[in-house]
Amino acid sequence: MAAASYRFAAKPKWLAGHVLVLALCVTMVLLGHWQLTVSEHKGFSLQNFGYALQWWAFTAFALGFWTKIVHDHATSKKAKKSASSQAADPEPEPPEPITYRRYVPPERRAVTAEDDPEVARYNAYLASLHNTEAPQDER
Repeated sequence: MAAASYRFAAKPKWLAGHVLVLALCVTMVLLGHWQLTVSEHKGFSLQNFGYALQWWAFTAFALGFWTKIVHDHATSKKAKKSASSQAADPEPEPPEPITYRRYVPPERRAVTAEDDPEVARYNAYLASLHNTEAPQDER
């Protein structure tokens, strides 16, 4: 049963992925070997040795990531099959929708001069400014 769930991995687009990951891994292993050789020629350069380890870590990461992608795809296919086989069972009723409270701002009305004596004083001040600064018609 386990091998049947990985049958998709033999399809052309998955094979192209396998080949790409394999080519990347071979390249990274060879780059790591080259860095190790450079390290030995420099009298064991710690920097180049670190780079060699880094390339090999990249290789392990690429293989692990590709394995996880393939495994996740296989398990998602299994989940889809089991979900479709359980589709005959009646679905439970969805829960009631959650009602959210919404802030309703209070009604605003314009403040008039009758309501506030300070507003009346300010309006009078503005009117006096208008009268003193208004340009006179030149005739």
